[in-house]
Amino acid sequence: MATTFLAYGVYYYTSSSVGFGMAGRIVDNGSTIVAIPNLKSGLNGDPKVEGFADNTNVLRIAVTDYVNGVSRPVSIYNAVSPTVAPSPATVTWSNVKNLGDLVKVGSYLYAIDYDNARVVEINATTFAQTGVSYTLPASLTPSGFVAHGQSLINIGGTLFGLFTFANSGWTTYANSLLVRFTITGGSAISVGATDYNANLAKNAFAFANSGNDLYVTAVGGVQGSSGTPNAASRLQKINYTLANLTTATVTDVLSPSATYPYEFRDISFKGTTAYILMGTYNSSWQLAGKLVSTTNFTSFTTINDFSAGAPGYFWAAQYTADNDRIWFARGKQILVYAATSTTTPVSTLSLTAGSLISTGQLYDNLNDLTYVGALGTRTTLRGYRSPIQVSQSAKAVRARTITAGRPELTEEEQRQLDEEFSA
Repeated sequence: MATTFLAYGVYYYTSSSVGFGMAGRIVDNGSTIVAIPNLKSGLNGDPKVEGFADNTNVLRIAVTDYVNGVSRPVSIYNAVSPTVAPSPATVTWSNVKNLGDLVKVGSYLYAIDYDNARVVEINATTFAQTGVSYTLPASLTPSGFVAHGQSLINIGGTLFGLFTFANSGWTTYANSLLVRFTITGGSAISVGATDYNANLAKNAFAFANSGNDLYVTAVGGVQGSSGTPNAASRLQKINYTLANLTTATVTDVLSPSATYPYEFRDISFKGTTAYILMGTYNSSWQLAGKLVSTTNFTSFTTINDFSAGAPGYFWAAQYTADNDRIWFARGKQILVYAATSTTTPVSTLSLTAGSLISTGQLYDNLNDLTYVGALGTRTTLRGYRSPIQVSQSAKAVRARTITAGRPELTEEEQRQLDEEFSA
């Protein structure tokens, strides 16, 4: 079993609506899962965390928060030994006002700015901006809408971005956009004339790849409430390997049904098994839904049923290969399942003393969760995609691309993977 690291952010709102937040770590050695609070305190009510490995393969946690229109300091810690100098490094990325995602491709990090629909290149050694960026142009933004940078994913060394479009009042959405970037590290980020597809469902949240297909979950526009989902919500797929992405067919895989009257919010894969998070807000603005698994998208196994509604802001459900876990951020809790047996969580982390927070702390909402990476010898690596509003492990995604759906890497494939990421 490998020792894996995750990071989380929590916040608390006082009666005067002034918030403050904190970030912490979760360590999983394959048998014991322990939360270690107080990595970073003094954040505002919208803390954000991202995990990655730097150019020397040191596991890192980037911690920041959000203030509208302002670039906030980013503290970058050693995930294993955060108190050892020179951890943390503190930087401010002037071109990133609202960090939506952070992934590594080659020797560089790429951050997506949600507010400005911009992808910014970051030096993965010094953590400084390189000056290279790409802002979604007006030609790819529907008239009357504002573009937002939702998420990034690295598939085999190619960076893809997901963009959404809403009007100024957030009452109407346009179709979401998938973009395939061409990157020359340290020099340029561009998008070719046929490297985008504008036919994805509205208000897309997350994506994950399996085989040649990229699966995208979308709310369909404004989120449903009072228990009624947005009927336009979809789980869709598109063949991301096609040379002409613009004309690629977008196929509906799932839509709300009488059996599952929910919106689709997150997806990840273990081989050919998909884990799908679906939910709709009820009249109390609690999310009601289910976390399910499937191998064929027609029959489903329920892992967690919260159809009566559960409070909380942040929701995500992702598979990580290193210890064969499913991490379910369930509103105000983090439930951890062994993928081999999903009847009962192996660990439940909550906003109580001795768990995600320390004695005397007042944090009451989970705000973010990110997979950082793993230490130790790996006997298997099955591939995964980390949470939507959170970061991506390029190495794990590349492993799944190599295996093309098989559950494990061969020894030769493991050596190939290690050589690629040590170059």
